[in-house]
Amino acid sequence: MGKKHIVVLGGGYAGVHAAKKLHKAFRKMQDQVEITLIDRNAHHILMTELHEVAGHRVEETSVKISFDRIFAGKMVNVVQDEITNIDFSKQVLTGERSSYAYDQLIIGTGAQAADFNIPGVKEHAFYLWSLDDAIKIRCHVEKMVKEASRESDLEKRKQLLTFVVAGGGFTGVELVGELIEWLPILCKENGVNHDEVRLINAEALGSILNMLPDGPRNKAIKYMEKKGVEILLNSLIVNVDGEGFTTKQGSTIKTKTLVWTCGVRGTAFCENLPLTDGKIGRKQVDEFMKSPDYENVYLVGDGMWFLENNRAVPQIVEAAEQTAKTAADGVTYSIKTELGKKCTPPKPFKSNFHGFMVSIGGKYAVSHTAGISMSGFFAMAIKHLVNMYYQFGVCGINGAWTYFKHEILEIKQKRSLIGGMAAYRVPSYWTTFLRMYLGVMWLIEGIGKISSGWLSDTTGSKVYWGAPAAGGATDAVASASESWAEPVVEAVASASQAVVASGDGVVEAVKQFAPPLLSQPLALYTWINETFVSQAPYLFQIMIVLAEVGIGLCFIGGLFTFPAAVVSMGLSIMFLIGALAGKEILWYMAVSIVMLGGAGRAFGLDYWVMPYLKKIWNKTPFAKKTYFFMGEPEFTKKQMAKKLSRTMDVK
Repeated sequence: MGKKHIVVLGGGYAGVHAAKKLHKAFRKMQDQVEITLIDRNAHHILMTELHEVAGHRVEETSVKISFDRIFAGKMVNVVQDEITNIDFSKQVLTGERSSYAYDQLIIGTGAQAADFNIPGVKEHAFYLWSLDDAIKIRCHVEKMVKEASRESDLEKRKQLLTFVVAGGGFTGVELVGELIEWLPILCKENGVNHDEVRLINAEALGSILNMLPDGPRNKAIKYMEKKGVEILLNSLIVNVDGEGFTTKQGSTIKTKTLVWTCGVRGTAFCENLPLTDGKIGRKQVDEFMKSPDYENVYLVGDGMWFLENNRAVPQIVEAAEQTAKTAADGVTYSIKTELGKKCTPPKPFKSNFHGFMVSIGGKYAVSHTAGISMSGFFAMAIKHLVNMYYQFGVCGINGAWTYFKHEILEIKQKRSLIGGMAAYRVPSYWTTFLRMYLGVMWLIEGIGKISSGWLSDTTGSKVYWGAPAAGGATDAVASASESWAEPVVEAVASASQAVVASGDGVVEAVKQFAPPLLSQPLALYTWINETFVSQAPYLFQIMIVLAEVGIGLCFIGGLFTFPAAVVSMGLSIMFLIGALAGKEILWYMAVSIVMLGGAGRAFGLDYWVMPYLKKIWNKTPFAKKTYFFMGEPEFTKKQMAKKLSRTMDVK
């Protein structure tokens, strides 16, 4: 019997979630099951964050996660192709590049903007439903402000500086929030008075953000109006042209920028499939996300139509993930049953939505989650935590850390939750002097210990001060502070050395005799000393000396700076809790933290060594499986050949 082929069509929220669930279910059956995800792009796009790109808060890389990052350590084959037709009777998908057979099919092709057949929308309005759309909006807004700065005709200038977002839902309000923050910056850069700017949010209904309770909704409205946004309610747009638009009431607004976010529908591709129709371009499914036409075809996410309690499942991320899980469970049960494996029958779909969060720029948000309404800083913090949780689920710590960098640490113009506090960085070459000085200090510590007999004293008395035992082991460490006074002076950082010049010009080392910060060691240090150090004190004595000399040389040469900084902090903490160090140890710890930021790449060997090691590390199966690779995963020739051969097997 050949392999069972599962094809997931679409790499959006639903498709990625389904593929990961299937990998988890079949990772021990790779000789019997093949999982393929097909998408026209090479990246998973974070659709809910596109407004940030359109409003130039983040770069486009912030909303893209390559499928290599997501599936590098998984049994999911990713194929980049544009599917043009599906023959459900022959169980074959036909694409622009090849054809793909399947035994089980999950369709998650998403949705597209709905224009409701209003004249002129397609021709003259901007959509925000793809990364290309977001980039077009960003470039267009910049162009309008620049043109306005050169326009002398007041009417034309007013039209250029009028920006309208049609739609008062999530996408529309979040885009307005980005423009609230970005337009003042653009105006300042181009010498335009921001008071000339007119920012409008037009909504056909009587209120915006209808999915939220009155409390957070009213706070959102108040915030937007405070920032100068005109909220036009009951303003159904009935016609759009190159000069502006007209509402049902007959009012006309002249503008060169109309962004349409008034609704979504199933994709044209999904709508044209010979499957039972639901509504607005979406296809009917049962409670297991299965098409009523074929037992082995499932639809998930925005393209499926299912009524739960007489209400259509909404087109939101949580719905995409939960429908994907239901479909993946159904596929798993079908295949494992067919292969004679035990498997729990799938459960019918039951939504479990936790609430809604809407950001209005990078510093303010409103939310209603788990029955609790919030606004401002805490709502924004929750939104970031939820997004980090999602990215952690998609590609582990790599994704969560990347999101944190893009959304918090690298945001400029004070447009993040913490303003611009993390955006200003000290040039790395300034840390070179600090790095080398720290290295010299550690090297002096190590050399001082060598000269004082740390390598020749085989009793290990320099690091352990209990009574010696016959076998080289010793009794418990004395707890009285008096018993620690003399060793403290002799050991490590409590008697850290400083280089001074003697009167005759000869450089010599002297003791600083600073009193230790702690009068006696903490219980943790005592336990470590009794449990581990007492077993081989001389070995630990040597290790400390070698560590100090080693990290000193590493800092001086800028080699392996990050691990050297970690060891530096570890040693400093041990000296501190062991009552072996004075206040100068805090300096060691603080500078070691600074060294974690890549200080070795500025006039150091890490400039060449770290990229090479990073490339090797990113090729390891362990890095891929655990998502501990840095940046994008790498592939050896053998891995790439295997990857390509697995892809060819499904064609």
